[in-house]
Amino acid sequence: MTVPALQIETLEAGYDPGLPIVRGASLSVAQGEIVAVLGPNGAGKSTLVKAVAGLVPVSAGRVLLQGQDITRVPAHRMVFEGLAFVPQTENVFANLTIAENLELSASLLKARGAQRAQRLEPVYAMFPDLARQRALDAGRLSGGQRQMLAVARALIAQPRLLILDEPSAGLSPKLVGEVFAKLREVRASGVTVLLVEQNVKAALGVADRAAVLVEGRERVVAPCAELLADERMAALYLGRHAGAGQAVDAVREAR
Repeated sequence: MTVPALQIETLEAGYDPGLPIVRGASLSVAQGEIVAVLGPNGAGKSTLVKAVAGLVPVSAGRVLLQGQDITRVPAHRMVFEGLAFVPQTENVFANLTIAENLELSASLLKARGAQRAQRLEPVYAMFPDLARQRALDAGRLSGGQRQMLAVARALIAQPRLLILDEPSAGLSPKLVGEVFAKLREVRASGVTVLLVEQNVKAALGVADRAAVLVEGRERVVAPCAELLADERMAALYLGRHAGAGQAVDAVREAR
């Protein structure tokens, strides 16, 4: 049996002891998949992925990365376990150039000489626009370019799993399409991707499967095409024929 890239087992997590936001969530992500985490506001989506990345305390359950228990690995050590996390905001150093942002990531991994080149060159090849503008300050980049740089910085670590929290936030539809197209390239390079996303159409367009969270637990996990074809899900995903409350009820019934 193939070991999943990521296994989340009945996870409970939150910022305050005794008040979990994630309440028993479970999810399996196969090697080479893109899986989107969707759901209403306040469902615990970002808390879930931050708990996986070691940024939110876990009170129960466990997280396995390719079969290895990483539940309580400190966030700053996750990169050495093969997990890279791209937060929604403050994900690049605006006062540094593109090259300096990427070289800093390589330095933090203690990559020098040939090792540094082995990390930088594939990333520049995947992001040719960044390579052409490597001397430009990150603070002068557009929102989409900045998101590309954030993903590139994460890939310097050569992760097995890349987690992104709201990668489309604040971007125009055109830039959203460019960022999500790049995620397909990331997956094609052998990296498994887990993302939280409010832009449901974009997420379902790039992901293989989606997990719908409601009240801190997964209610539905299914292939994206199946979810789009399910009329009970259409209200939640596309806003058809139902309000937010009815959409949540539809998810509960579909469980």
